[in-house]
Amino acid sequence: MAERKKSVEEKRGILLLALLAREGGGAFQKELSPAPDVPVRDALVKDGLIRKDVRARKIWLEVTDKGWDTAGGRLAALLPEDVQGAGSVLRAWLAHLSGYMAAQGLALSDLLATAAVDAAAAAPARPDDGPADDLPARIRAAYLAVTGGRLNTRALLKDLRPRLPEVPAATLDEALIRMQREGGARLYRIDNRIEITDADRLAAIQIAGEPRHLLWIEQ
Repeated sequence: MAERKKSVEEKRGILLLALLAREGGGAFQKELSPAPDVPVRDALVKDGLIRKDVRARKIWLEVTDKGWDTAGGRLAALLPEDVQGAGSVLRAWLAHLSGYMAAQGLALSDLLATAAVDAAAAAPARPDDGPADDLPARIRAAYLAVTGGRLNTRALLKDLRPRLPEVPAATLDEALIRMQREGGARLYRIDNRIEITDADRLAAIQIAGEPRHLLWIEQ
């Protein structure tokens, strides 16, 4: 059966997924398969989902924090069925996933068995962790302390962690990830790599093999 032509929205989804499959969410345009259409690329740039730079006289494309967040909320809808380019993008994702699993020593069941994740999230706090129900409120208070009482602005994790010194790093990470999963917060990368310091790297949370350096709470 011949593959049908892609709609503009499908082309946007394929380009975004193709970039997300690359290390750090970025690649030179000529390295991408299928080759992106310029109008589609420019529309994603205009919408703030990807960023375009020129490096060594070549076009570099990179997914922004907004792009990561948008894709994370609708992964299943981004890859269309039976259209040109979908197969190559899926293969790139599977290769990326395979590399991540090998690096982390994970089996496929570790990623697909959601029951284990749910059980870990529901596990009672250890005695030295403090009341589990209070931790999101304490994180929110620490966030507001870092941002000067403002919501809808970024708080670097390197500034947030020192305000919760009694909370073990792993416990804080679990709470932040749970808050993001429940929609109470967002964890983003720092887009401009020049801004990233050693302290940012140490404070970052790793999610699906990608570092998240800052916390964002909307309300």
